[in-house]
Amino acid sequence: MSALLAALRLSRRGIGRARARSALIMFMIGLPVMLLTAGLTWQATVDVDTREGLSRDLGTADARIEGGTVGVPIRQDIEGRRTAALGVLDGTTRDRELTEREVLSLFGPGSRALPSRRLMTGYRVAGAYREAGLWEIDLRDPIATGMYDLSAGRLPSTSREVAASPGLGLGPGTRITLEGGSPVTVVGVVERRVVPDSRTIVALPGTVRAATGGTAWRTWFVDTPAPVTWQRVGEINRHGVEVVSRAVVEDPPPAAGGPTDPLPPLGRGADPVMIILVATIAVLQVVFLAGPAFTVGIRRRRRELALIASQGGSPRHLRGVVLADGLTLGLAACVLGAMGGIGLAAALMPFFRHGPFEVPAGPIALVVLLGVVSALLAAVVPAVQASRTEVAEALAGRRGRVRDRRGLPVLGLVLLVAAVAAIAVLALPHAWVTPWPAGEGSVMINLLGSVILGQLGMVLLTPWLVGVVARTTGRLPLPFRMAARDAARNRGRTAPAVTAVLVATTVFGAVAVMVSSQSARARETYTPGYVTGTTVVSSIDPESKSRQAVRSELRRTVTSLLPGVPVIEVGGLADSTSQPVYPVVGSLPRDLRWRGRVPVGGADLLRYLLRGPDPAAEAALAAGKAVVFDPRALRGGTLTLTVTTVRGENVEHSVPAVLRRPPAGPVVAAMLPPSEGSRLGLTVVYDTLLVDPAVLYIPPEQERRLHEAVRAVTPSAFATVERGFRDDDGRKALALAALGAAILVLGATFAATGLAAAESRPDRATLAAVGAPARTQRLLVAGQAGFIAALGVATGVPAGLAAGVMAVLGLNARVQAELSAMSGVVLEGRPVVMYLLDVPWLVLGGVLVGLPLLSALVAGACARTGVVFARRLT
Repeated sequence: MSALLAALRLSRRGIGRARARSALIMFMIGLPVMLLTAGLTWQATVDVDTREGLSRDLGTADARIEGGTVGVPIRQDIEGRRTAALGVLDGTTRDRELTEREVLSLFGPGSRALPSRRLMTGYRVAGAYREAGLWEIDLRDPIATGMYDLSAGRLPSTSREVAASPGLGLGPGTRITLEGGSPVTVVGVVERRVVPDSRTIVALPGTVRAATGGTAWRTWFVDTPAPVTWQRVGEINRHGVEVVSRAVVEDPPPAAGGPTDPLPPLGRGADPVMIILVATIAVLQVVFLAGPAFTVGIRRRRRELALIASQGGSPRHLRGVVLADGLTLGLAACVLGAMGGIGLAAALMPFFRHGPFEVPAGPIALVVLLGVVSALLAAVVPAVQASRTEVAEALAGRRGRVRDRRGLPVLGLVLLVAAVAAIAVLALPHAWVTPWPAGEGSVMINLLGSVILGQLGMVLLTPWLVGVVARTTGRLPLPFRMAARDAARNRGRTAPAVTAVLVATTVFGAVAVMVSSQSARARETYTPGYVTGTTVVSSIDPESKSRQAVRSELRRTVTSLLPGVPVIEVGGLADSTSQPVYPVVGSLPRDLRWRGRVPVGGADLLRYLLRGPDPAAEAALAAGKAVVFDPRALRGGTLTLTVTTVRGENVEHSVPAVLRRPPAGPVVAAMLPPSEGSRLGLTVVYDTLLVDPAVLYIPPEQERRLHEAVRAVTPSAFATVERGFRDDDGRKALALAALGAAILVLGATFAATGLAAAESRPDRATLAAVGAPARTQRLLVAGQAGFIAALGVATGVPAGLAAGVMAVLGLNARVQAELSAMSGVVLEGRPVVMYLLDVPWLVLGGVLVGLPLLSALVAGACARTGVVFARRLT
């Protein structure tokens, strides 16, 4: 204990004397801990499970019934989700709402039920029409306590009063007219924590007539004298009713093998092997990043350690001093990182507020422990090096020779080949033939295990690689030649930094190839939905009963933001219940470019599709004929439409048609005149507005304002501009991957360069003594940084390229295996496009050249040129 206390005391003093270096080490260790802690806290807060959301979903009720009965016994899980119907669901067994008497009869005497209803409704405020969700429930009832938070005003007490969520922007005192002509007053603002920006109106039951509001979801909240047990849930299921029980959610029963066994909680079957592999990869990365930084401290304290050894300190004592640095800095960095992660999550949550703020103490404690272990492991190699220090050489300021172990590079090569072979197996189709859960888990274990083998192999192989590359730099200028030889002499600090750079660029290279290949696949399969440059405003909500009001308000909104611009109205076919109809045009596969529908419109839509006037086609459209743009859909002057009815029957309709070919190719197969809807026994629903790009092409900022304006009308509306194929997500993914790789590369490079600058003081003093200018010293430091970054990037990028290619081949093998298992299945008559192998040579080349150059420039610019001449002992 006395040796440990002495080591800790020396560590504390060393940290105080070298605060900048200590801060660097703590940053390397604490940053991953902070990010992981913030992620865990965020996930725990956002992930509001059934138990945490009981107050929000049930209030104080003991049970909740969603909907009615399906007419046959069912089986459900503990969260009230139906898992099976123990009977045939046909025309004789239909969903039926329950009455209050039937609900109470399921729970026994002494029970009390609170009804509620959810639906979409419209309202008018200040002359404008809007749509929002409506929840009819009496929030004053004690059963509803906890469902909503009252942030302003009071709760509604009559059918002439409502409350609104903050997302609607309706404050207390606002007068609105609900759909159906019911004027009401907003008396309060209520908010649900999980969705603070929702657009919901809360009213008492019966405020809105069912006939005006579309499909309603009926819910009953039941207060019972005794808890609703799992056995009671099974009895209720025999009546075809799903129920959520507070007692069952709070205390799930064990599986009993019966037909109503609860499903296991999510995550119970998580594979511990994958968790261990991920943790191992994280530890190795921290070791690679923090290891060189620890070595910086040990090399600077070399004389201090030599003095301890000269006064009787054993190698064990020297190792203890270095490991004490790892323990002290690691513990402080992990604690501060955990506190910073929790603070970061707490600062961000008020902007989202998905649930009550929750700090997962157990997982965070494991992360802190993992970080401390990583810090100790990062200090192990420097500790061993310190224990082998030659006292006389250290006190004299001389540097020892590097002794290579011939067997380590061979072992590293073997591990690297094994990792490549393991990843290459994924490119074989049989690797994906296993069932989904087992196959996916085994593939992930294969990938993670291969990454670990590759990292360990590169750790063993990199020192030899550093020596080989250093011997090829004989023709370089003097500063760069000295930098390469310095890296070869001090491979203990160079190799971990090179390995960290290599791993970072390998991951980036693999991600870049996969993202680029996915983007190439999307580009290959992309077909424009509209003419390039078209502004599209649309709203498709089958539940809305006020399409005409929504249509008028959207048109008014568009014309107010785009004054004087003509707007084209586009409709689609619908059945008698206003549900959209998606006909098949001739023998063509379903046209997905217009959401599977055949557009209906007038002469303005025809001119838009033909990119100009066509009197003959306009006359045919006015005569009730369809206009076909794809000749494959026309047979003998007739267009055949195959419509699937609600009963599942395919009915063919023949429509007289004319053929016209747009100059730039068709964006749809055909269009119909409005008169054809009634002739086919269907209706026409107008739900899309277009602005011809020949009239106006709006910029992205105006598109954003238009989208926000139409979203304010109804949540189902959107506005967009057809700008051709855009892969914004792919570019963002590449940018984030490049940024992460740059941070890791620069961090590892500068840590090793700091050590190199400290150890190369004698060389720099010699250069200054013989008259070398400050520029030469800057070039020496720049060469040290450039050597590390260039060697790591030059080996990492090709490795990532190979891994990415094999991953793409593996994905194609997986698709082929799945298609083989789906023999006879045709997907909309379209061929399945495999992942196209696309290598982003420009991006990889930029990383290959740019990162080493950036590292060298920054290191050279920040180098200290003032040299302190020291007396040397020979």
